[in-house]
Amino acid sequence: MSKPKILILDIETAPNLAYVWSFFKTNVAPAMLKENSTIMCWSAKWIGNDNVYYESAQNQTEGIMLNSLLPLLDEADFVVGHNVSGFDMPKIRGRCLVNGLRIPQPYKEIDTLKIARKEFGFDSNKLESLAKILGLVEKSSHKKFPGFELWSECLKGNDEAWAEMEAYNVQDIVTTEEVYVALRPYATNHPNLGVYMELDHIVCPKCGSPDQERRGYTTTNVGKYQRYKCNECGGWHRSRSTVYPKDKRKALTVNAVG
Repeated sequence: MSKPKILILDIETAPNLAYVWSFFKTNVAPAMLKENSTIMCWSAKWIGNDNVYYESAQNQTEGIMLNSLLPLLDEADFVVGHNVSGFDMPKIRGRCLVNGLRIPQPYKEIDTLKIARKEFGFDSNKLESLAKILGLVEKSSHKKFPGFELWSECLKGNDEAWAEMEAYNVQDIVTTEEVYVALRPYATNHPNLGVYMELDHIVCPKCGSPDQERRGYTTTNVGKYQRYKCNECGGWHRSRSTVYPKDKRKALTVNAVG
């Protein structure tokens, strides 16, 4: 049984460089911009696989670095990341366009930040906060080069800073995967993995496991459906076809609208 390919992805970017007169409430006009933000490095791994890919612009151009990511995107059915739809993938597409790179094969995005905001009421939806409150592997802290100093030293070509950036980027991938797996059973809008598997038996639409248990029924205003619980990820789902007896459907009525 072949499951869809799910890629966990994260990038780190350099800041924009601009001439400004004030530290607060500053609007930066295009003429004040000295250098656009670029992608410094990326890290990725296939879900369930220990191997982590990492590439940086430390000793190569941004274009060459990003070009090495495209084969993974071509292979992926889904790309998972924290704010991947709001930041990572738009940034990657923009910098690929600037560098004249081709468009990768289409894929779907699964954003753990969107899942957290939609399904839960956490006080903070930052990746670090989610990992901590859920008791998962937390994001690594860059202690030798705290805060912005890490980015600043990398831009200066500091090898130690680049080594710490790699560890930081790679750990983000591990943390993102754990957070995704923890949130996934609750994701009501999660893509249906079963569509990609084309099987003749039921699997969990969230994780693709065939280990399913019938657990009663769920109803709509006009139908009754078999309900299932996944014994692997713990998620709930239901049948697509109603099990309401055909000979009794004509007796159903619905609420009047007007």
